[in-house]
Amino acid sequence: NTGLYTPSEILQLTKDGSWGGSLELIEEQTISSNVSSVDFINLENNPYGVYLCHIQNLQATSTSQIAWRFSTDNGSSFISTVAYEYASMRILSNGSTNEYNNNGVAILTDTYTGTGVSSHNSYFYLYNMLDNAKYSLLTQHTTSLLGVSGNYRTTFGGGVLATAGKNNAFQILAGTMTGGSIKLFGMKEI
Repeated sequence: NTGLYTPSEILQLTKDGSWGGSLELIEEQTISSNVSSVDFINLENNPYGVYLCHIQNLQATSTSQIAWRFSTDNGSSFISTVAYEYASMRILSNGSTNEYNNNGVAILTDTYTGTGVSSHNSYFYLYNMLDNAKYSLLTQHTTSLLGVSGNYRTTFGGGVLATAGKNNAFQILAGTMTGGSIKLFGMKEI
């Protein structure tokens, strides 16, 4: 074996989910009643260097920020000290832009859900969650309808828990969530 793959071998490995970059669905949570948070625990049961979290059609009782917290004790508690940092760029359909950043905050937050029939959609990549020697961080891209102005907004950016350590669970908060689904995937490495 020379270590070279033919296009048909790559196609078959991708179809089988064995090629690097393939996604493996770990868990899906559907929101059908009023909840204030959604927790993903037991990451060590599905260890990956990179996770992808996909939020689809998330609705809330009021326009509220979507926030993230990490856990070192598998979700028994979530880190809420002033150890998070984030930065993002927001672009609205009316043409306005905003850059946001914050250091030393108690939660990673960056984007908003809408109200009623409007919904929020996003994806987040989580890195180094299970690595004791590195910071856990995320990058994100979102789209949502702002209830107050009626403008669509897209956001991209990222955040970090600025202390090294293994984080084996995370929590998503967004006021009172009333609908939508959240899927967690692991990204296979070559």
